[in-house]
This record gives sequence, C-alpha cells and structure tokens, in this order.
Amino acid sequence: MKVAWDASHGEFLINDYYYFSKLRKYAEEEGIKVDQVEDFEKLKDYDVIVFNYPEIKFSRKEVEKIVELSNSRKVVLLAYYSNVDGVAENVNRVAEEFGLRLENSVIVDEENNIGDPMFPVGLWKGKEVIMPCSAPVRGGEEIVKGKDVFAAKSGNVAVFGTCVFWDNYSIDLKSNRSLALSILRGDL
Repeated sequence: MKVAWDASHGEFLINDYYYFSKLRKYAEEEGIKVDQVEDFEKLKDYDVIVFNYPEIKFSRKEVEKIVELSNSRKVVLLAYYSNVDGVAENVNRVAEEFGLRLENSVIVDEENNIGDPMFPVGLWKGKEVIMPCSAPVRGGEEIVKGKDVFAAKSGNVAVFGTCVFWDNYSIDLKSNRSLALSILRGDL
C-alpha cells in the first residue's frame, strides 16, 4: 500500500514533526509508508491519497483529476470547523462531486466529550474516537458519527470534518490511532 500525503495545496504536512511525528511512527510500525508528495501529478502513483487541510484552492482541472483518480484509489479530504482559512469551501469543490459536503459550522457536544465540548466523542465501527474541532459532514455513508456526522464517504472518497483527530495530541485518545491507521490502509 502506497500512501501519498499531498503537499501541493498548503496542507498540514506529514513530515511536520510537531504535529504528526506519532502518526508517521505508528504508520511505519505497521509497515505503512507515507510519502509527502509535492507534485500533484505524482499522486497517480499511489493507492491512498490524503489531502489534510488543503488551503490552496483546487483548480477545476485538479478536481477533475481527483474524480478520475478516485475510480481506482482511495481519496481522503480533511478540513476543520467553520470554514477556517476557506478550507471547507476548498474541500467542498471536490466533495460535492461525490454528493458530500462540509457544513460551515462546528459540532459541539456538551454531554459526550473528554472534558471539552469541542472534543466530542464519536463512534467508528463501534469504537469511540475523539473528533476535535469538527465541521459536520453531509451526504454519503457515515464513517464516524456522534452528536452529528464527523466523517462520511461516497465510493472511494472520504471527507472528514476535522484534520486534528490524528495529530500528536489526539492520536492516542480513545481509538484514534486505529482510525488513523485504517484510513492510511485505505480501509474506509
């Protein structure tokens, strides 16, 4: 399994030690190789493609290419709540091609959280995961659900309302590590 972590759209990068050193370490321990890919054209060489908080707008040609790539590859798009930095709008340029959409809001759960309503608990395959600072996702098949839908998929494309459930702080909470590795394996 070859995993591309896109670096051509201003994403939070897998090679950023401060944010993602644990994710990289856990992936390597599981035999998952994640390459940080600077050239959008090289994404075709990978089985799983991750766009983790893409800040640079996708061109129409890039959206069409992602749609084409999704026919034979897994594509994962991750954003953040309330369209911070215009990322949800950018992710929606791709997501809407698959009947998925990030809402311009935030999931707050006063009851089911880990001590902060912005760190709500969701369920993924019957396991609890923490989905901090997440926008709700509409459409498709639910992947992670709690008070609202944190992630959904349509075909080979998954959209997550948060990009920080797998950062160095959150990855060791509940079953977040398992969710993160499942994504990188393409098991959505």
